[in-house]
Amino acid sequence: MVKRLLKYTAVLSALALVALTAEITGKTKILAENNYIVSDSRWKLDEQAVKPGDTSEGILVDIKDEYDKSEWQYNYYFTYTIPEDYKGGEIHINLISDLEKHYDGATYMPGDGENFYVNIINRSDTEYEYSKGSLQITDGNYADTEGNEELYVKGAVTFSNRPVKVTSTVWRTSNSALKELMGLDKKNNSSRYYTDEIIDSSLKQSGYVNGLEDIDRYYVDFLNKKYDTNNSKLEQFSVDQLCKYVFDGYKINVREKDKEIAELGYNVFYNNLLSLTMDDVTVSDEDCLSGRYSFGSWMRNENNADEYMNSKVGLLNAGMIEAKDIINAHLHLNGPYTTNPYQQTSWGMEFAFSLSEYVSPAEPETQERESDTPTLPEEDTEPSVQEESATAHNETAHNEVAADEEVVKTADSKAVCMYTVIVAVSAIMCMTAVFYGNKRGIKSKEN
Repeated sequence: MVKRLLKYTAVLSALALVALTAEITGKTKILAENNYIVSDSRWKLDEQAVKPGDTSEGILVDIKDEYDKSEWQYNYYFTYTIPEDYKGGEIHINLISDLEKHYDGATYMPGDGENFYVNIINRSDTEYEYSKGSLQITDGNYADTEGNEELYVKGAVTFSNRPVKVTSTVWRTSNSALKELMGLDKKNNSSRYYTDEIIDSSLKQSGYVNGLEDIDRYYVDFLNKKYDTNNSKLEQFSVDQLCKYVFDGYKINVREKDKEIAELGYNVFYNNLLSLTMDDVTVSDEDCLSGRYSFGSWMRNENNADEYMNSKVGLLNAGMIEAKDIINAHLHLNGPYTTNPYQQTSWGMEFAFSLSEYVSPAEPETQERESDTPTLPEEDTEPSVQEESATAHNETAHNEVAADEEVVKTADSKAVCMYTVIVAVSAIMCMTAVFYGNKRGIKSKEN
C-alpha cells in the first residue's frame, strides 16, 4: 500500500476541470476592497515565519496510520511519551518533522485530506502544561537561497516573507485571458500557442512594451474590464474571479516566471485552498473563498489557537498511565478551486507546539512576597528612650484604669452594705412592733 502523508515536500497533482467556469458561476464573492490605492498584500505577515525545531530529544514518538476508504483519507495517530526519567524543562513537539522520519512523500488530489490525532503520556515526576504562544501552524517550503538562487523565482516573496521556490510556482495554463489576447478559440488548448515567445510578441502588439514582463499587468487590465473594477494588483481580485479567467484552462509545461503571478499562486494556495480545522469543524467552498481556517489565518492568529490548546492540553499530571487526547486536526485541500495551475507543485506545512513545566499560581506569589519583604535592622537589646516613655505611659494608663475599676468596685460594695443594713433594721423594727403588739394583746386578756 502506498502511504499518503502530508510532508514538507508533498506533490500536488490536480485534475483537469474542464467545466470549472460553469461549476462556479454565480458564486462570485469579493474578498478584498476594490480600491486602486491598495498596495499591501491582504495576506502579508508582519514578520517572517520561522521554521520550528525538531521534537525534543528523549521524548518517545510512536506514529500509526489507518486508511479510511469511505472518506478517501488517511488517519495518523501520534503518541508522545515523556519517560519516567525525563529531566528536561520545556518540551518541543514537531508533528511534521516526526512524520518525515517515518514516511515518504506522496501525491495529493484536489479534495483530499488527512486527519492527525495527537496523544500524550506523561510518566515523569514533573507536571506539564501547554506553553502559551508556542503553537506553529505555518506554510512549508522554507527558503535556503544562499548559493541556490536559481531554485527561486527572482524577486518573488511569499506572504510569509520568504522567497518563492520554482517548484512551488504555478504553471501557465491555456486560460481565458490569454486566449482573448491571442484571438484563440475557446477549445484551442495546444501548448504550442502559449510559449513565452508567442505571448511576449502578442503583449507587445497590444501595447505592453515590456512584453512577457507585463503579463501580470495585462491580467489586471483584463479582469478590471470584465468586472468593471479599478484594481492595481492581481491579489485584489477574488479567488473565484481568478479561477474563471487566469487559473482556468489546461496546464502548459511552462512555469510562470513573473514574480507577481508566482507570489499570487503561492499566497492563494496557503490562504484559501489549504485549510486546517480542529475537532469536528468542517470547511466548505465558502470557507475556502473567505480564507477561514486557512494556513494563513492560523499564522495571523485568527483562530484562537492558544485558547484551544490551553483547553485541550490542560494539566498533564505526573505519572500518567493512560494517554490524553490533545489534538484532533484535519487537513483539507479544496476541490473546485484547486485548479490545473497547481498540478505537480510542491507544498508543505509545519505543525509544532511546546509544553512547559506547570507552576502553581501560589508559588510565584509567595516568592514575590519573600523577595519584596525589606530586610529590617537587628533589634537593640536596650529599649530606646521613646520605647521607655511609651512603656511608662502605657503602664500609667493601665494603673489609672485599674484604679478607676477599683473605685467602682468599692462604691458598689458600700452600696451593697448600706442596702443590707437598711433591710436588717427594717426587719428588726417590724419584729419589735409585732412583739409589743402581741404583748399588749396578752395583757388585755389578763385584765
